[in-house]
Amino acid sequence: MQALIRFFVELCLLRRAPQDLPASDTLLRLALSVDLVAGVLVGLASGLGLGSSVAQGIAELAFQLGLLYAALRLTGHLGRFTQSATALLGSGALFGLLALGPLGLSPTGSEESDAAALGAFLLLGLVVWNLVVIGHIVRHTFGLSLAQGVVVGLAYEVSAIVLIAVLFGAS
Repeated sequence: MQALIRFFVELCLLRRAPQDLPASDTLLRLALSVDLVAGVLVGLASGLGLGSSVAQGIAELAFQLGLLYAALRLTGHLGRFTQSATALLGSGALFGLLALGPLGLSPTGSEESDAAALGAFLLLGLVVWNLVVIGHIVRHTFGLSLAQGVVVGLAYEVSAIVLIAVLFGAS
């Protein structure tokens, strides 16, 4: 397990690529489960209820995996799905868990403080870093440049936010 965590840390530091992972359905299911738990924890830390956190987490995962599957199928690279999905889910779980710290600094009410500002700044840094990691994974998956991968990642993130807002209302 420690080697797996180390792999995802190295992936997030852009030192490893999704193709370095074994193409394992078991590993994919594990990454999916951990990412869902991390997403639910982020939802709870953001002030959502348990039901809303789970529903939004499932919707976002279905969107992410469905979009990846469709893109790989369209480009003729469907064989890369397991490794790419595992990389996206594992790195997403890691970023979700890292986001719990900054979210803990931000009160859910309207109270402003230096700690809340620091939390927001740290969260913004994590979002940017996550976009770079998504770009890194997309670049290796589809043979793009890092900049193109980041643009694809940004387009995905904006689409996911809009989808969640449409499905669940602005929370």
